[in-house]
Order: sequence, then structure tokens, then C-alpha cells
Amino acid sequence: MLEQSDFCSQDNDRDEWRARIDLAAMFRLADYYGWSDTVWGHISARAPGTKDSFLMHRFGLRNREVCASNLIKVDRDGCVIDGPRDVNVAGFVIQSAIHRHHPENHFVFHTHAPTALAATAFRDGVPFLVQDSAMLYGKVRYHGWEGESVDLGERERIAENLGDGKCLIMRNHGFLTVGATAGEAFMNMYYLVRMCEVALRAYASGLPLDEATPELWSLAAEQYKSFPPGHYEWPALLRVCDELDPTYRN
Repeated sequence: MLEQSDFCSQDNDRDEWRARIDLAAMFRLADYYGWSDTVWGHISARAPGTKDSFLMHRFGLRNREVCASNLIKVDRDGCVIDGPRDVNVAGFVIQSAIHRHHPENHFVFHTHAPTALAATAFRDGVPFLVQDSAMLYGKVRYHGWEGESVDLGERERIAENLGDGKCLIMRNHGFLTVGATAGEAFMNMYYLVRMCEVALRAYASGLPLDEATPELWSLAAEQYKSFPPGHYEWPALLRVCDELDPTYRN
């Protein structure tokens, strides 16, 4: 006779496989948009039904090699629960900082997007210049560079600096975004990278810039709440993955 726990286990298995597919899609899409960095950069998803275990890629794989079945599962201490013991230490430090302290964010995305990386060195932060940047107005935070993120103590500072934000510009390093869903985390990164690309190009022009008023940015941010990041885009992005190479689902 089936017990209630059997049904819960089956539900968790289905939910985890769905999370694995979404996470693998994020890796493939990061490569598609030109944000991959050989075997560096990392994305993770909280393992459904667990408090703070999460799924991440096996260190050494390129983004386009990641699929649902070859993701590994680690616990809050970095011990591998499922899969090979190939863990990116810096990846674990950064990802676990969020999973330990911001459980509402199930997906965590870190990249060194080359087209925008120079913006992480702006001393005064990245300006809001174009309309779709308003999607992130009030959600961008900053974290100072501490060298390679291999010190477990940095987790507390990453988590504290993110606070209630959705995007973290890691100065002189890269970008981090979070979300309750894969779509939210991915589109937060999409808009963050574009915001930085726009700033770099605008500053390079040498022309005077119209940065608009805080009141107008706040108005636009409020308007964008009708279009939550990922809600409309994620199904379309999964179709892109299916068209490019459906093996991410394997």
C-alpha cells in the first residue's frame, strides 16, 4: 500500500526534475547570449523539498555541455549529495551565500558577461539611462571585491550586501542575479547586463547624457510591475533552447 510519504517523494522527484531542466536551460541560454566564460561562471537552483541543498553544474563542464541529468546536488556545507565531487569552490561560496540567507530566491545566477564586465569597475556605480533599465530600479546592490571568492566568511557579506535586492554588481568581478523562478533570475541578468552595456557605450560616446529624474525612474519601475521578469519571457526562452539543442532536457 502506498503511504502519503510515497506521494510526497514522487512530487519532489517531479519538482526536482523540472528544476533541473530549467537550470540546464539557463546554462544553455547563457552560452547563447554570449555570457559564458569557458568553465567559469555558475548558476544554481534550490533542490525542491530541501531547506538549503542546491543543484549546480559539475566543475569543468562548458555551459553547452550541461544538461538536467549531469547536474550535481550539494548541501549547505559543500558536501556532494548526488553526482561527482567536482565542485567549483568559488561557485559554492557565492551560490550558498544566497541559498543559506535568502531562501525566497530559488535560482542564483553569476556570470562574467564580457560585453559588460568593464562596468563593474565604475567607481560611482552603473547609471540608469534607458527605459528597460527601470525594470531593475531600486533592485541593484553592490559588493566590494575581496579577491577570489574562496573564503567562507565572504558568504555573510554577499548575503548582507544583496539584502532585499535582486541584482548584485560584484565590483571588479562580475554579476549576480536571483529570482524565485528560473525566468526571473535569467531576465534580471538580461536587463542587468544590458544596463551595463548601455552605460559603457553611452560613456564612450563622450556626449552629454540625460539620466532623467528619480521620480520618473520610480514611475517607470512601478509600471513594469505589470510585466514581472520571466513571466512572459521564460516559455519563449525554453522554445529557443528546444530549437537550438533539446539535449539540455536529458
